[in-house]
Amino acid sequence: METTVRAAARGPFRFVRRLSRWQMAFLLPCLAMVVALLLHIAQWVTSWISTALAQALGGADACPDLVTDFGVDSDAIEIIDRAPFGFVCQASTYDGGTAMIEHSGATSAMFITSVGLAALGSAVLLGVLLAFTVTRLLATAPSPRDDVGVDRWALLLIGIGVFVVPLMMIGQYLQWYSASKSGGGSGICPESVSGNDVLGFSVTADYLPPSLTCSGDTVTGQEFSVTQYGFPFYGFLAGLILAAVGLVVLIVVRMRARRR
Repeated sequence: METTVRAAARGPFRFVRRLSRWQMAFLLPCLAMVVALLLHIAQWVTSWISTALAQALGGADACPDLVTDFGVDSDAIEIIDRAPFGFVCQASTYDGGTAMIEHSGATSAMFITSVGLAALGSAVLLGVLLAFTVTRLLATAPSPRDDVGVDRWALLLIGIGVFVVPLMMIGQYLQWYSASKSGGGSGICPESVSGNDVLGFSVTADYLPPSLTCSGDTVTGQEFSVTQYGFPFYGFLAGLILAAVGLVVLIVVRMRARRR
């Protein structure tokens, strides 16, 4: 009986050990996307539960901030479902305006985490797929036994270089998202141009090569445009250099093999 339990417990580990490196490389991003999907489902469930509890408690008990901060009538508080982002408490104020407080709770964190995992998993899966396809196509031609080690190193450099490219693109997207949501452009947009304060700006992203461009105008109507190259650009460039070096080494090895 004990032997059977031990064998069953070791079953998953034996399965993992039997997987090749490429199989593990394909499996991990897929698992990340599955976790992202489960988190998104949990986000919907959490939102429905929190909204149902708030509606069961009533506006006065579920949204006391509206009463204490804005002085609204507790009986006039309306609970609005904003699934999958929780609910919103809304009520009219005495001066004719509208007071509103969002109650997202853990749903916002779940959303950010699930989106991040899905994006990262997709980028890694694309990188692995590109690296696998390129290296397998380049490995079809035989190489001499004396240069097998060099040949493998060349293919490894090519695989790493091709793998890095999609990751830098997703990194560029994250950098653009952070800059576009930041009030000051996350250091990309200048505070003043030619001594004039910036009135408004917008941040756009380019992916080939990765870069961010901040464009806008100043209080005097002067238009400006500033381009910044961050870590995605240098990572993208490093990936291309690694792939190019590996390809050159591979070509040299194959040409030497033909001459022999």
